[in-house]
Amino acid sequence: MEKIKIYNVLWTSTSGGPSPLGNKRTEIFLSGCKMAHTGHPCKDCFNPGLWDASEFVAECTPEEAFENITKFAPNKYITFVGGEPLDQIESLSKLCAYLKADGYHIIVFTHYTMLNVLSMEHGKSLINNIHILIDGKYDENQRIYRDKFGDGLTDAIGSANQVVWDCDAEEITGITAGELAGIYVCPDFSLRYITKDDTVKELSLAV
Repeated sequence: MEKIKIYNVLWTSTSGGPSPLGNKRTEIFLSGCKMAHTGHPCKDCFNPGLWDASEFVAECTPEEAFENITKFAPNKYITFVGGEPLDQIESLSKLCAYLKADGYHIIVFTHYTMLNVLSMEHGKSLINNIHILIDGKYDENQRIYRDKFGDGLTDAIGSANQVVWDCDAEEITGITAGELAGIYVCPDFSLRYITKDDTVKELSLAV
């Protein structure tokens, strides 16, 4: 198993999605995005410095990463971003399994779709060991991101086409970001969608 390549860690961030602690989470930036590095980046990508997987600050096993997170993270809300976290899916899935077993709430951002993820080796294992997947390529024409807005939605998610998937639901469900006014993670880790109106289309996926 390859080691996890980490570019940066924000031990206290409010741009990694919702938490009941004023949306404070630990945000971990993984190195590398194969899609961008081979010449096909999302237009206006937020993090071009993370495209090259050879550019990283730390390289560690899932066990070592878990030990460091439990040592330094100020709360049990973790978000993995990139780059492209799923380019390191085997190691990430193992790390998430350790974290979830220890009571952490986990969000993963990816440009892949949920169906893409489930078709990957280790994909179902990853989904079973995280709470929220936010999928889809960033689309600058549907930008919703607003820095430090504080709603757990538009200060984390780039564009309206991306889908927020509740991986803890009995049947995995998702809603596109453009149909949401906000998202909230309850203290029991359940996800609450705050929709703009009653006509929102909830996506479902039997796994």
